[in-house]
Amino acid sequence: MPNTTTLKHPTRRDIGLTLLLYAAIMAASLGLAALRPASTASVLGSAAAAAGGTLAMALYLARWTPYPRWGFLGAAGVMAAGILGSTLLVPDAAAWTSEVKPMLWMHPWFFMVMAWIPPGARSGWCAAEAPWSGWLLVGAGALLSALLWTTLLLARVM
Repeated sequence: MPNTTTLKHPTRRDIGLTLLLYAAIMAASLGLAALRPASTASVLGSAAAAAGGTLAMALYLARWTPYPRWGFLGAAGVMAAGILGSTLLVPDAAAWTSEVKPMLWMHPWFFMVMAWIPPGARSGWCAAEAPWSGWLLVGAGALLSALLWTTLLLARVM
């Protein structure tokens, strides 16, 4: 388990670089999704940019999280797969652009929150030093991906 007292804290420069990375991820993903007319290629490019950006954000921020690195990166992998899977769930390019694109901001943002906000307690369910904390992160990534897919399925039904 990581010792939270020995973790590096991000400097202003680190925070600025992270926000710049976030802006680049969103610009790439949303820019590709904004291409008209919407096509399969633009949707796949947008999803790949968001998925790759989510992984890149987690890799960059892993140095500051008090949680296990494997759980942090595992959650990123699950969320990236959820983004890519959304292209199969909503195969129509125009529908994907209108239904999925507005939700893509949350995936890289999740890792900014998990890396920069220190855990509140040294024991308990959400403690970074708990033996299950890595699995808790992977589960949170799965839950966020499941929420994305559930809202998409509900939008298709209604």
